[in-house]
Amino acid sequence: MAAVRQTMLVILALTSVTAPREAAAFCRTTTSKVPADYDPSVSGCWTQGLPLYWANACVSYDVQEGASQQISYDEAATGIATAFSKWTQTVCPGADGGAGRVSIDVRDFGPVACDLVEYDQTGPNQHVILFRDASWPYDDSSNTLALTTVTYDTLTGEIYDADMEINTHDQSLSLASTVPQGGYDFESIVTHETGHFLGMAHSDDSLATMDAHYTPGTDRMRYLTADDIDGICSTYAPDGTRHVAKAASASGVLPEEACDPTPRHGFTTACMPTTGGSSCAVARQAGGRVDAPDALWGAHALGAVVILRRRRRARRTTVQREAARRSE
Repeated sequence: MAAVRQTMLVILALTSVTAPREAAAFCRTTTSKVPADYDPSVSGCWTQGLPLYWANACVSYDVQEGASQQISYDEAATGIATAFSKWTQTVCPGADGGAGRVSIDVRDFGPVACDLVEYDQTGPNQHVILFRDASWPYDDSSNTLALTTVTYDTLTGEIYDADMEINTHDQSLSLASTVPQGGYDFESIVTHETGHFLGMAHSDDSLATMDAHYTPGTDRMRYLTADDIDGICSTYAPDGTRHVAKAASASGVLPEEACDPTPRHGFTTACMPTTGGSSCAVARQAGGRVDAPDALWGAHALGAVVILRRRRRARRTTVQREAARRSE
């Protein structure tokens, strides 16, 4: 989720709205950085920037092979698959009374060795989901539950890459069907985070799965509400169109690309080099440093923003990090 509260969890806060709409609270992540103190439950969706979207009809993800001392690889893979399915199996109501499933799907490419959040602009990639048992290399560790990093084209809002980190260093996560009092429900956290992975932002609806706050001991975020459904259906319509900014398409919609879950520039299970050669990979190191040739970065309350400038063409890609937090 992106970094970016009655005892609740914040998961991805670099968000914004799409086109104006009536009676809807859902928000979409955009290309514009959200102020660290911005709260959509108070001020509504962040309306600056271009809404993000996956162009492809399907995308992949990979669970890091070591998983966690708390959660085994098989448990993690099962829970994350369940979380994604809540979004991708959503049935959208039709204007004519018909209905259809959202036009975005996911594929689990299996375990990967790489345990870094990175994006290589010239070489193969993976969309890794990993657990941080040893340390949590971000600010405000006592309140952060998870963080999703999204790389996208700043000129269109198309998502190129997404990675997810789950804080198992500072928090104990529950796999139980009934969440223990004061416990942190793994299913709730990853259901919220997979929404961020697909381009959804924090909602201004306090009942939504994409609400910015998680209450320990609850399982409410396991279940999508009407607001969450409106959001995913608006972004990935059953007819295969993506609702995008005018900068991406004059009509405000784009047809989906044929299903190919292979990450941009190919797939690899290994981490790519971050130094030397012509690599433009971005990785968060254990000490919290961003090591990215030809990259600019800045630390923000909701995470770090890295702007990568391609050498061969004018398009720019940006990395946004948003964290999941709880408040007392």
